[in-house]
Amino acid sequence: MGRYAALRGLYELEKTVGCGGFAKVKLGTHIATGEKVAIKIMEKSALGEDLPRVKLEIEALKTLLHQHICRLYQTIETETHYFMVMEYCSGGELFDHIVEKNRLTEDESRKFFRQIVSAVAYLHSLGYAHRDLKPENVLLDRDQNLKLIDFGLCAKPVGGMQSHLYTSCGSPTYAAPELILGKKYLGSEVDIWSMGVLLYALLCGFLPFDDEGIDNLYKKILSGKYDEPCWLSSSSKSLIRAMLQTDPKKRITIDELCNHPWITATYLNPVVFSKKNNIERNDDVLRTMAAICDETIDNLWNSLLKSMRSDYRTATYLLLLDRKRKGLSLRIFPASKSSLSSPADKDKAPQNTNEVNTVITQLDKSPRQNLQIKPKIDQQTYNILPPTPDTTPVQSTSTMNPPPTGRKRMRNKEDDVSSPVPLKKLAEMHKPDPTPVTPTEKQSKGVQTSTPGSARKVIMGLERGINRVRNVLTPKRKLKNDEQQDRPAILSGKGLINVSSTSSNCPKQVLLQLRRALQRKGIICRQKGFILQGETESVDSENIKESTKPYSSRKACSFQLEVCLLDGISNDKPMVGIRRKRLKGDAWVYKRVCEEVLALTAEVSASNNVDEDAELKCLI
Repeated sequence: MGRYAALRGLYELEKTVGCGGFAKVKLGTHIATGEKVAIKIMEKSALGEDLPRVKLEIEALKTLLHQHICRLYQTIETETHYFMVMEYCSGGELFDHIVEKNRLTEDESRKFFRQIVSAVAYLHSLGYAHRDLKPENVLLDRDQNLKLIDFGLCAKPVGGMQSHLYTSCGSPTYAAPELILGKKYLGSEVDIWSMGVLLYALLCGFLPFDDEGIDNLYKKILSGKYDEPCWLSSSSKSLIRAMLQTDPKKRITIDELCNHPWITATYLNPVVFSKKNNIERNDDVLRTMAAICDETIDNLWNSLLKSMRSDYRTATYLLLLDRKRKGLSLRIFPASKSSLSSPADKDKAPQNTNEVNTVITQLDKSPRQNLQIKPKIDQQTYNILPPTPDTTPVQSTSTMNPPPTGRKRMRNKEDDVSSPVPLKKLAEMHKPDPTPVTPTEKQSKGVQTSTPGSARKVIMGLERGINRVRNVLTPKRKLKNDEQQDRPAILSGKGLINVSSTSSNCPKQVLLQLRRALQRKGIICRQKGFILQGETESVDSENIKESTKPYSSRKACSFQLEVCLLDGISNDKPMVGIRRKRLKGDAWVYKRVCEEVLALTAEVSASNNVDEDAELKCLI
């Protein structure tokens, strides 16, 4: 949090939940309500040519309000960073859900696809084309509802959705033929093609058009030919064909898609959506906030409408509105009063000294309660040196140094035990004679044997205490870290997402098998405790061994495999599992790598005849 002063007092940052080429996403807590949020952090210096994309994404999300589009709560811009505070979706990517299930049933695919259709139809109705629809850009919330994200490539043609676009963008495996050919295109039509690829991936667990070489991939897309697995129903095949038409004019439209028989099966009603882009008013939420903000609900509502989701109060309102929809109680922590102050109040200059601390708290947007200002002590001095015949009275603080006019840390009388003379100089003035003297001689020489309450004694005592604490705590911290690396994590409940179970109950043995499997596939691997981080190379070469060739192509990715213990799976000892996580790069390469590495782990275990005991002992 030290690096991000703009978030201080508004949000508490926690772990990193995602990383991209120029951004990272951290889990955070909205302090006023206690709700979890996702904060996308982008450093301006790293954006380069992507800066227009970020601005476009922010402007789009400020106008979008749909239950299946990830909600933007607040945007913060500083000289160095952009911060996008968004809805937190704890279920992860839809892509990971496909990997977990291998492929989805028709009923589950229909449920998810209806939600995607609803979100895209809403976008098109407001004149937006997404242009990067894929499972990696769809998240799941805790109730397993979909949320569409990543609007960096979206477009809003000036002349409406019937105006042509010219920029080729998006992921190659989801790109429509007209994009590959570099022709002008309609945003709605390329979105429909991408949705066809996405539905195929849901139902089949792999892509309709895929190849290691980009040229061969484009040839397959332009041909429009793909396999239709035997498990696909006739209705599913019909819908996918209607979306994957190489001629965009023959492609199904979004309105036809909302009413297609496959979409309405078991639901008996077409996909509908509400065409709105303004925040809805809720007086219960407004009354809850008005009690903290000391404003009428009408004035509060008018300020929210003008904010365009750029202030903390709007984020608080939207989060409370979400709680209201879920049937939860409305709450604001009283300490957040200064954070929710009116912007007009924050612009007012302090009228007197007693208002300084309150106004600073408001400008800092810190959720602290207004501090009590202590009486002014500028005119008071403290004679901490006992009078001696050789000493002269020290000048008053007020006469030597006039009180500063800016911000100043106020101190208690008991704490203000320092002299106007600097401590270092004070110590030299009363430095004891290096030659030993008796107490009687000290008194005769006028040496003071003690200075009750002196700052020097207080500081020396604090330093001794800090050194004792440091010496005691440091070994324990090292021990704790060592213990964490010596044993795998224990997972249960929601922690079992993206986890594959094994038949082994020895974590070190599974870790050894994973390392051998990664080496056999020619994958670069780094180990930290029970975590293996692999990275596939993206180098084309004709001299690559056949077994490693798939991972040395144009597509590259990095991923993480963690050996862990699964709690609650069986009544016996905890089973050993392998948790997967894609760090960056091509998602489908990651899927193939994980599938083959996990399969190879079993092969290596069955075929390996070497003695593993010595290697297991030195593995961790």
